[in-house]
This record gives sequence, structure tokens and C-alpha cells, in this order.
Amino acid sequence: MISVGFASLWRFMEEMDHGSLRLRDVERARVVHGAADRRPGRLIGAAIALVSIVLVAPAALAQTYTVEVNPTLNDLDVKIETVAMTGMLVVKLTNDTDQKVRCKLRYDASPQTPYRSIVNIDPGETEQNVFNAQRKWFAVAVEVECEAAKP
Repeated sequence: MISVGFASLWRFMEEMDHGSLRLRDVERARVVHGAADRRPGRLIGAAIALVSIVLVAPAALAQTYTVEVNPTLNDLDVKIETVAMTGMLVVKLTNDTDQKVRCKLRYDASPQTPYRSIVNIDPGETEQNVFNAQRKWFAVAVEVECEAAKP
């Protein structure tokens, strides 16, 4: 009788071992053949990671300094737009007049040395000027002085 009890236990162990071997083969086939992962926990975890990266990335690229624009347009119809990013400041100038305009830009972002630039803008066109950071900025003051270009 004792041998009968062990025989059923032995058969049970063989079935368990056979099942685990079969499970290992199925897992191996998933990895080798690229079958979709049927465990929803991993999919949800990957989705959460993707959403967090998408939400955090714009905050990492966001402006961490203030921009002050001081325009002297001399009655010219020039639109000034600033696009602030972490390592640079882009100033877009749009000329809405009938004549060519010349704009002088002066960037002051201490502790960086001041930077000057001149932009010529044709009628109805938009030009941009880029100021790159060499050190960490906290505030940038941009002086824009526009005048009609001499022919």
C-alpha cells in the first residue's frame, strides 16, 4: 500500500515537471519568434513609462529664465516674437511694412558678455536671430532697434 501512495505522488511529480518543461518551451518560443507578450502587467508598465517620458520631456526643455524685450521700432510695423529654449534664445522678426528694415539686436544675459547682431528684413518676410548660451542664464534682456534700411 505504501508503494501505491508513492506511485501516485511520483506520477503527479512527473506531470508537474512535464508541464514546467512545456511552459519553458512556450516562453522560449515567444522570445525566439517574437510573439506578443500576453502578460498585461508588462504592457501597462511600458505604457506608464512612455506617458511619463512624454509628460516630463517638455518640462526638461522648458525655459528656465525670463526674457525682457525692449523695442525701439521708430513707427515701423515690425512684429517681435521670442522662442526661449534651454540652451538658446531665438528672436523672430516679421516686417509688415512696404520697405526693407534693418534691426540691431543687443542681448544682455549676465554673466555672459553682451552680444550684438544686425538683421536685414525684406518687406513681408520673417527673419530669425539665434543667441546661444555659453553659461547658465537667469534673465535675458534684448534691445531691438529697427529703422528703415537705406537703399
